[in-house]
Amino acid sequence: MVDIDISYSKKRFNEDGFVILRHFIDPEQVKEICRRAEIVLANRTEYSDRYTNITKGLEKVDDYFEDLMRQGPQVAILTELLGTPPVPITSSFFTKNKASEEVNPHSDAIYGGVIWVAIDPTNRENGCLHFIKGSHLKEEEFSYLRPHEPNDLSSHPDVVEAIMEPGDIVFFRPTTVHWSGPNHNGLPRRGFNCFYTGDPGNAGQEKELRKHLA
Repeated sequence: MVDIDISYSKKRFNEDGFVILRHFIDPEQVKEICRRAEIVLANRTEYSDRYTNITKGLEKVDDYFEDLMRQGPQVAILTELLGTPPVPITSSFFTKNKASEEVNPHSDAIYGGVIWVAIDPTNRENGCLHFIKGSHLKEEEFSYLRPHEPNDLSSHPDVVEAIMEPGDIVFFRPTTVHWSGPNHNGLPRRGFNCFYTGDPGNAGQEKELRKHLA
């Protein structure tokens, strides 16, 4: 993991709603995350009709992911960004193999933090994440968005493509508008994700988030 300018990262996180840190996860750990997640995926029997490329609840199958959610290097950074210790909720593995499968622009009405680690190189051609910079400060303006309803925000003046390399990590607020397009070139675009709430004392929020992400 490289040295991190935490003051700059907090500024970007607070103003833009996200921040990308390069070379954050060691290459060997990236391989281990992928190896273990692929095992969970291979034994998976239930699939969402809408999003077959997302495998949720890795921590329920392999304690490695429970430990990673609670003790991984991202936790200290997210604590700094949120100003409070994050409460881990769930971890997921994203594969995006189907060209037609995408998650449309949306935000989640939940306060906390999300991390997304690139397992493979990600870019526009294989369906990278996109963010609307500063949209977490304009929740009402974007409240109409739903992940299953198409809305083209690709020409929005504040759109940012999260072009990432293996081991890069993006921290973002759930309330920041985000989406990922289809995989046009068919190259692997795997990623590891963790959801956290930002209020350790709010048990109701945690319960609702678990329900939301089930």
